[in-house]
Amino acid sequence: MSLPFGRPQTVSPLIRGLRYGLLIAGIFYGRYKQAKYEELEDIWREEEAKRKVLRDKELKILKARIAKEEREVIRQIETGEYFKIVSEEEVKPEETKPKECRAY
Repeated sequence: MSLPFGRPQTVSPLIRGLRYGLLIAGIFYGRYKQAKYEELEDIWREEEAKRKVLRDKELKILKARIAKEEREVIRQIETGEYFKIVSEEEVKPEETKPKECRAY
C-alpha cells in the first residue's frame, strides 16, 4: 500500500531538538505564570472576603429597614389607616401653571 504523497520526510535533529526545547520552555513558562496568577487570586479572594462582610452588613441593615416599613404598611392596612379617605381640607391644592402653547 502506497501513500498518495509518497514517504514522509525525516525531520532534521536540529528542528526536532528545537521543538522539544520550546515545548519544555513553554511548560516552565506556564508553571511560572500559573504560580503568579495563584498569588494574585489569593490576594483577590482575601479582599473579596472583606468586601463580602461589609456587603452582608449593608444588606442586613437594608433588609431590616424594608421589613420595618412592610410591618408598618401591614399595620396600617389592618387598622384601616391605609385606606382612610382624606378630606378636601387636608389636601392642599397644588398651584398649577397653565402650559404654554406655541404655534410653530
